[in-house]
Amino acid sequence: MPESIMAAEMPNAPLDRSPSPASAPPVASAPGPRAAALQKLYNDAINHVLKTCSYDNFAKCFPTPSREVPQSMRQLHEQFNEKLGNQLRSNFEDVLRDRNVVPSLNELDRLVEEAKRRKTRAQEEGVESSPMPNLRPHTLPAAQLYLAHLSPSLAQASQDIQQQQEVTQAENSELLDRVLQQRSEIATLVQGLENVVADLDASVATLKPEELDALREEGRDVDEEMRMVT
Repeated sequence: MPESIMAAEMPNAPLDRSPSPASAPPVASAPGPRAAALQKLYNDAINHVLKTCSYDNFAKCFPTPSREVPQSMRQLHEQFNEKLGNQLRSNFEDVLRDRNVVPSLNELDRLVEEAKRRKTRAQEEGVESSPMPNLRPHTLPAAQLYLAHLSPSLAQASQDIQQQQEVTQAENSELLDRVLQQRSEIATLVQGLENVVADLDASVATLKPEELDALREEGRDVDEEMRMVT
């Protein structure tokens, strides 16, 4: 078949393919404005908690050690605050990582900035936005909406902290039982020693003076023999 006839029978197919939609830019792993604000808010809350746990409040829980060894109690208070702050920050970092919070907030920042750029570009090009339906805006405050989004993460963090507190309380109860048992054993031992001393005193009281002198003389002889041997 001649090439001219084949060209006439074939439809005019477009040579250029439609361009594929542009892929979304990668989400930055570094904290954006919202993620940084969330981290700052939590750090401020931790600092407030640690300031509330001042040395004066801490010392009221342990009046006797605070009066007897104040320097050691101050060191213990500093170590307690440092460990508590590190534990709270570590738990918060675990929640951020497990819930993928930072990338999600960064993606929200990107979408908001993209929407602002599109709106600005449309205004510069004179394109009027489509009329929005008459929707009634919600009346919820920003804090309530913010907490509604964070409630699952906060609930999980609260559950983890409660489990740690239960474990710590169980360990403290076991330690208290051990201390009480040791005190009982010490009291029994002291009572036994007091009984032995009382028996010795009673035995000495029943001895006659000449018997006491004989015992002293025998003790001196034994001491002399031991010195000669050594």
